[in-house]
Amino acid sequence: LPELLAKVFKIDVRGDIDTIHPTNFCHSCWNAVQRKFSSSPCEEYFPRNGTMEWHPSKPSCEVCGTSFRGIKRKKQALYPQMNKKLRIPAGCATKIRRVRNTKRVNNKALMKKIANCNKIHLSTKILALDYPVDFVKSISCQVCEHILADPVETTCRHLFCRVCILKCLKVMGSYCPACRYPCFPTDLVSPVKSFLSILNSLAVRCPVKGCHEEVLLGKYCHHLSIHKEVEDKEGYVYVNKGGRPRQHLLSLTRRAQKHRLRELKLQVKAFAEKEEGGDVKSVCLTLFLLALRARNEHRQADELEAMMQGKGAGLHPAVCLAIRVNTFLSCSQYHKMYRTVKAITGRQIFQPLHALRTAEKSLLPGYHPFEWKPPLKNVSSNTEVGIIDGLSGIQRLVDDYPV
Repeated sequence: LPELLAKVFKIDVRGDIDTIHPTNFCHSCWNAVQRKFSSSPCEEYFPRNGTMEWHPSKPSCEVCGTSFRGIKRKKQALYPQMNKKLRIPAGCATKIRRVRNTKRVNNKALMKKIANCNKIHLSTKILALDYPVDFVKSISCQVCEHILADPVETTCRHLFCRVCILKCLKVMGSYCPACRYPCFPTDLVSPVKSFLSILNSLAVRCPVKGCHEEVLLGKYCHHLSIHKEVEDKEGYVYVNKGGRPRQHLLSLTRRAQKHRLRELKLQVKAFAEKEEGGDVKSVCLTLFLLALRARNEHRQADELEAMMQGKGAGLHPAVCLAIRVNTFLSCSQYHKMYRTVKAITGRQIFQPLHALRTAEKSLLPGYHPFEWKPPLKNVSSNTEVGIIDGLSGIQRLVDDYPV
């Protein structure tokens, strides 16, 4: 190497005291001279006076200082009399630093705004234990700084929430938000199982108001679903504070239903008298129709609406009477069929018995007196016998009230 140096410098520098080329320099100095020798004067790198020797294995260099320092450090070592630093005004330095930090903060805030996961991801503040800061960083997303949810790992070994990293890759480009290493959605993989087990075993406090229970992160979703079920029940079902638990309205008798709905009945009656001329039935049917529409029961709502408009209100009482006579159904059999069809279809296709009785009286002239000639033994003399009241002397066989 000394021969090579001699060839490069063109002259023998070992015996020349006034030479501008030193002979004591490190490999860093040699590289600098080799790069800059043709374009820059050598005084920029080496002292003018002084006989130097080259020491290839010397850890420090008197010319440039340590080989790990930059060119500015070399200049300070070259001129000891000018070793005072060139001071930058404090205002300028602070301003430059503030701009740089603002850019970094703005970039972080932009990524958080892109992720927009405050309502779906858990904050690290709900951790039950006071974990070390570095550990908290290792289990938090590099974008949203929340606890990792469905974590994925990039090729550069950074961890993100799957939703956050996919949004950032789509908006900001295909590179890692933490180190700007090229990254694509196909490169995302799930972390090792041991890390996932550690993550799921973290203890967190339930953020629901009034619940201070500590649960494992892996079971947090199940715990939260219990709160949602309770909220749904409190929103739709009356909560009885003490005493006997209330039964469902449809499981009660009619008397109990009337007692339970007494206040509502009074309100509906007052509304009907004020707005609908006292027509309570139309108000109740309209309320029932609105309830069916709200629950997307449109088929039943259409049938109810047709019934309210006089369309499709079931069979005419006279038709039901003809069916009963032609099929030889007794009153009890017809009544059972009527209730069964109504319970299965939810529609009143057949008419109740009292409607059939009214139709019989209006259609059939069967209510005129006549006499048996000669009078029959053990037979009633009552001649007002109709189809409904098939037996002489029995006024009603079933309940006249509609079901």
